[in-house]
Amino acid sequence: MRLKTLFVSDLDGTLLTSKECISEYSLKHLNELIDGGLAFTYATARSLNSAAKACWGLRQNLPVILYNGAVIMEPSTRRMLYNNHFNHGQLMYLKELFYRHDVWPLVYSFRGLEERVSWVTEKETAGMRRYLERRKDDPRLHPVTCREELAGDEIFYFNCIGKKEDLDALHEEVENSLDMKCIYERETYQTDYWCEIMPRSTSKGAAAEELKKILAAEKLVVFGDGINDVELFKSADEKYAMKNADESLKALATSVIGYSEEDGVVKFIMENLEKYL
Repeated sequence: MRLKTLFVSDLDGTLLTSKECISEYSLKHLNELIDGGLAFTYATARSLNSAAKACWGLRQNLPVILYNGAVIMEPSTRRMLYNNHFNHGQLMYLKELFYRHDVWPLVYSFRGLEERVSWVTEKETAGMRRYLERRKDDPRLHPVTCREELAGDEIFYFNCIGKKEDLDALHEEVENSLDMKCIYERETYQTDYWCEIMPRSTSKGAAAEELKKILAAEKLVVFGDGINDVELFKSADEKYAMKNADESLKALATSVIGYSEEDGVVKFIMENLEKYL
């Protein structure tokens, strides 16, 4: 039987509250909808570990889109269905850029099925230290002592966390490259900037289209709030921006719905469910 509608939601600023969790109201009603057959998943910049913690208690019975679309993974088995990693030439170019701009990123990779987050110790920015401290028991963490130790794995994502003035030049050069791109914006809950670098072909939208094919869904309905949701919106049949969304995203939306803090996603689905059955 063909799946009629696949719902895909961003997390931070969309499904999650400012406490970085799903509200009790949304969790209760969303689980009831999923138990009743709703095909619902999320697309996030987060890793599986971070997303699963934020979505604790959610029935995650579909694959999830992680790292802004770099990876599609089954949460229960951690089996990868899709991994859009850098090629050798891209990695050599970025290595030279990081060296020239004195930027020391977090490096995301897979070695077989083992996921790693690597970084060069004693080169952490304050934002990186905060990121790592919050994940100190994370089995992905893989500190190294020099840049050369970062090579050799399937690297699919770099995250440079720091002050805007320290990252602007790097961001500009990556954006001017032919086959790589940045998502460059202020962290949702902090003042640091994140410069997230990935192959240009990586996006939440490309991953959502792939997941739509995997699940044989007829329609894709999405929810978001940030600049990193633009490609997700472009890929969807219907796209709904939160009231707290970036104005550029609202301009692409089918409609603007409620605030993330007021359970906007779940209330919209509950109020409009009949038309998607």
